Amino acid sequence: MSGLSKKIIIIAAAILLIAFTAFHIIRTTHKVDIPKGTVGTTAGNLYNDGLFCEEGGKVYFSNSYDEGCLYVMNPDHSDMKKLYNLESKFINVGGDYVFFYGKAISQSQGIGSVVAKPGMYMIKKTGKNLLALTKDASQCMLLVDDYIYYQHYSAKGGADFERLNLHKRESEPCLDYFITPASYYNGNIYFNGQSRDHHLYTYNVSSGEVTDIWGGDIWNPICTGDYVYYMDVQHNYRLCRYSISANTIEVLTQDRIDFFNVYGNLIFYQKSSTTDPGLHRMNIDGSNNELVAQGVYNSINITSTYTYFKGFGNGVTTYYTPTIGAVNVREFTAARDAAIENIKNNK
Repeated sequence: MSGLSKKIIIIAAAILLIAFTAFHIIRTTHKVDIPKGTVGTTAGNLYNDGLFCEEGGKVYFSNSYDEGCLYVMNPDHSDMKKLYNLESKFINVGGDYVFFYGKAISQSQGIGSVVAKPGMYMIKKTGKNLLALTKDASQCMLLVDDYIYYQHYSAKGGADFERLNLHKRESEPCLDYFITPASYYNGNIYFNGQSRDHHLYTYNVSSGEVTDIWGGDIWNPICTGDYVYYMDVQHNYRLCRYSISANTIEVLTQDRIDFFNVYGNLIFYQKSSTTDPGLHRMNIDGSNNELVAQGVYNSINITSTYTYFKGFGNGVTTYYTPTIGAVNVREFTAARDAAIENIKNNK
C-alpha cells in the first residue's frame, strides 16, 4: 500500500471519528426524558394559538411586545426573562424542555441556519440547546408522553396528521387527512370532522384507531372527562356541552361565540355580536355569566393566576384579568417593559 493511500485512509477515518463524535454529542446533549403521563398544554390554549403554557411553577409565553419571542416568568409576572429570539406559538412543556412552533423574527441576529425555516423546535427550560425537530410547515402541535402530534403540510400543498418520536427524532404519518390535535384525554385525542361531517371523533394514540363517538355538528371540542365542550355549528355556534355517558346535550349560552377556553370550573368565551360583543366568563354549567371586557377579543389563553387576551386585529397589545375572583382587566405592561429592556440591551 502506498504512502498516499495510507494517508487517505487515515484522513477518512479521522473524518468519520469526528462525525460520529459530533453526532453523539448532539444526541446526548438533546437526550429527551419526558415523564410518562405528560400532556404538554391545555386544549383551550391550543385552540387560541398556544401562546401561554404553565408548568412547574413557571409560565412560558409568546411575548407579543417582542415580536412573539419565547419568554418565561413566574405566574405573578415576576422574574421575567427571554428564552430565545424566535416567534413562538403552540407552546408545550414536558420534562426539561419547551416545545413550540417557531420562526425567525424580522430583527433576528446571529441565530444561524437552524431557524432558516419555520418548524417545530425544542429548547431547554434554561434557554439553551435549541434543536430543530422539523422544518416542515405545521400548525397545532400537542406533546403526549414522548411524542408530538401535529398538523403537517407537505411541500406539494397537501395536509395530514403526523406524530414525531422525540427519541428517534423521526416523524411518521398517523392519518392521511387533517385533524386538530388539541384535546387529549385518557389515551385519546378528541377532534371534530372537517370534510364529510362535523361529528365527534377520537384518535387512540396507542392503536391509531379512529372512532366516531357522536354524530353532532360540532367545532373545537374540549374533553374534560365525561363532558365535551364545543361550538354548536348547526345552531349559530352557541356553546354547549355533551355528556358521553348520558348522551345528553346542555346549552350553556345562546350567544354566538367566536372563541372559547375551558379551565377547571370556568369558561371564557368571546361573544360575537354587532351590537354588544364582549369577552365573557361563566361557570362550566353556564351559570354566573359575566362580562369581562366590552369589545372583540381573541387569543384567550388561561393560566392558574391570570387569563390573557388580545384585541381583535391588534396582535401586539395583550390584556389580562385574574382567572378566578373579581374581574380586573389591565394591560400586560410587565411583558412590554421586559421587551423594551431586551431591545435596549441588544443595541
